[in-house]
Amino acid sequence: MRVSFRKSGWIIVLCVFLIGNAHICCADNLTLAEAFFSRPESVSGMIDVPGKGPMRYYAQNDGLWGALVYEQGDVSSSRPIRDSGCGPTATAMAIAALVPESGLRRISDYADTPYAICECSVNNARCNHRHGRYLLTSDRDYARFLPLIFADFATGNNTFGVYSRGVAMGTSSGFIKAIAAAYGLDYRYITDYEEAIAALLSGSAVVATASRGGAFTNTGHYVFLAHIDNEKLYILDPLCRTEYKTTGGNKLEIIQPGLVALTHENVRAALFNGFHIFSSVTPQN
Repeated sequence: MRVSFRKSGWIIVLCVFLIGNAHICCADNLTLAEAFFSRPESVSGMIDVPGKGPMRYYAQNDGLWGALVYEQGDVSSSRPIRDSGCGPTATAMAIAALVPESGLRRISDYADTPYAICECSVNNARCNHRHGRYLLTSDRDYARFLPLIFADFATGNNTFGVYSRGVAMGTSSGFIKAIAAAYGLDYRYITDYEEAIAALLSGSAVVATASRGGAFTNTGHYVFLAHIDNEKLYILDPLCRTEYKTTGGNKLEIIQPGLVALTHENVRAALFNGFHIFSSVTPQN
């Protein structure tokens, strides 16, 4: 097929224009991604825990990121983080309680690829690549989006070779120990409630797992134990709710969505079955 010289000339001009302005297209996409995540979180942020004070709270179902796909690259399903992101979200609250904001970027040293976010997926493996991805660089970025970073980590973006988000419901706990190691924290897993409370009272951060059929869940759930006093255990629930339609859910006192309390007499209603304990490493003299 013959192409006229005039038509060839226009094709060449068009190609030169597109190539020469590719950086503008990319910049526009990045600007859109940055604008998307510059919006305020809908429910995440600082929360005042009775007897403890302000603590950082993250919700897996925050309107800003709840719809993001939370999957490994080799999984065909497209489950959103709002439905099953309690593991990385509760762990993010524990780490934020122990590590100063200026130290949260430390996990980037253990990423296979730089942590970045977009409006469709928590990781690059499941991104549809129709938009730019926003590279996380500042202390503020890591503080705001720590649950998404941990979700990316759990789907395999880590140098530990850990994959905790497979085809099964929820997230297996293997990524938690690796995250503790990345931040230089002591970590142990226990099943005894009294021992977990002793750790909480000593200043450790405690993520609890709850069995199905309890006050928190009909499947399985991770929560963050924020504080305890003489009367109540205060819990930050990564699934932000205004009511609990669960067995024993009426035992939970909702102080505000995301923050609940259980009296010591009613703790059994939670059906806690395990505790992930994070502790700061004590400097040696």
